[in-house]
Amino acid sequence: MSVIVLISLELKDFAIVDELRVELSPGFNALTGETGAGKSLLVDALALLTGQRGDSSFVRSGAKSALVQGEFSGVGVESASRRLRVQGRSQARIDGELVTIAELAGRLGRVVGVHGQHAAQALTGREEPRLRLDRLLDEKGRELLREYEETYRRYESVRGQLAALREGVRERERRRDFLRFELEEIDSARLQEGEDVALRQRIVALRNSERIMQATAGALALLNEGEPSASELLHAASRELHGAARHQESLAALAAELDEARAAVQAVGEELESFIADFEGQPGELDRAEERLATIDRLRRKYGEDVAAILAYRQEAAHELQELEEEAGSAGELEAQLTELEATVRRLGAELTGLRTSAARGLQREVEGYLGQLSMAGARLTVVLEPLDKPGPHGLERVRFDFSANPGEPLADLSQVGSGGELSRVMLALDLVTGTDRPVLVFDEVDAGIGGQAARAVGELLARLSRKRQVLVVTHLPQVAAYADAQFFVEKVSEANRTVTRVHRLEPHEREQELARMLSGSVTEASLRNARELMEHASGESGLGA
Repeated sequence: MSVIVLISLELKDFAIVDELRVELSPGFNALTGETGAGKSLLVDALALLTGQRGDSSFVRSGAKSALVQGEFSGVGVESASRRLRVQGRSQARIDGELVTIAELAGRLGRVVGVHGQHAAQALTGREEPRLRLDRLLDEKGRELLREYEETYRRYESVRGQLAALREGVRERERRRDFLRFELEEIDSARLQEGEDVALRQRIVALRNSERIMQATAGALALLNEGEPSASELLHAASRELHGAARHQESLAALAAELDEARAAVQAVGEELESFIADFEGQPGELDRAEERLATIDRLRRKYGEDVAAILAYRQEAAHELQELEEEAGSAGELEAQLTELEATVRRLGAELTGLRTSAARGLQREVEGYLGQLSMAGARLTVVLEPLDKPGPHGLERVRFDFSANPGEPLADLSQVGSGGELSRVMLALDLVTGTDRPVLVFDEVDAGIGGQAARAVGELLARLSRKRQVLVVTHLPQVAAYADAQFFVEKVSEANRTVTRVHRLEPHEREQELARMLSGSVTEASLRNARELMEHASGESGLGA
């Protein structure tokens, strides 16, 4: 069952259109009217919404800008617009938000397919022929394509990683050598955390050793070696107090405190003796300490403010060196992976080429069959699988459609040959054979240069196509228009001394009159009867109501 995707198309100050709104129907929509009335303007407007090139020539004379706007349903876009200015750049919007023309083309180009005078543009994208051919692959073929594309993505990822490694190999080698030098310099110093603080304290002491020795020796002499010494005086005082305490008990506590003081003096004396014995440094100790501190200071200027910072830097440098060495080792692993992945890509690609070759034969046969029905019996379409220099993201070949409209004419790239009508019919045949993921299809000039039974075939095939998507067709042939679900009459009228285009949706009785006019050039009883017969025949043949 057909659904409506393009709800309406609105034009303002576009060519000879002052203001126009067309509300479309599901299924098959036909645009009819006299030549030059402006039917193709609607196609041009839709083409602009798909990102095709536009310029100020589309702006109505006397206006500053032209506006094209479409309303959509069920495709993730509610509205899209394109404004062309006489001066300045054009402007595109999707759902009210400004977008680039490229973004407009990317999003709306997947919704609306325009086939006509510019039908070739639908095939200028390098991937379009391949996408159409791949729609004919069976489930096994589609699974093979997915496997190939996934393998190719992994292949490209590994190739990128390897290239990045190789690109900076010299710089990384220089960095590794520099880090090794730094680590060796730090390690050779055999640093101990806090060593620099202790060294500075020791150097100060050694530089003042004579004064320290004199002071400590003098203090020791006063405590233990004087005549009398402090220790002896304290001992004598203690003895006197202990004697007095026998007669005055309260003096016993003072005598005890004096004993403690004497013991403390003796302890200090012993520590001074030990200090003096230990302080007398080894010969040259000051020089060695200063040299050691100079070594630490040199490292500190390069790697950190103190020994702790130097050791922290050493840890970071060691970690970086390890990572660089692991990277160097991974290059070999990546090369092995790349070789294996390339072999897999080529194997899968060769299988895919075989399936595409088979699908191409079926596509050619079916398309040429439809072209025969469309009054192009001598036309030929060839699917060319052009090998690539290296594997691509979707296979080992580029797919191209070569076409010849007439017997004896050489085949050439479809995007470069053929008239608008021929191309439109070829696109119709391709859509019927390969299907299309675009829910809206627009055909202009599809019936150019044909009539009679061929015109009926075009109408029937368009009706068939419209059962699953919305179709908009510009036609001059009643045999085609009769198959439409909705018919719109386009006319050019004069209003206020200006020529404008108007579009009117025809009611059933109006359709009969328009088809009668199209059949004979005037509305007569005979032409009306023929029009009714044509509509009845089309309705019965297509299985769709008029």
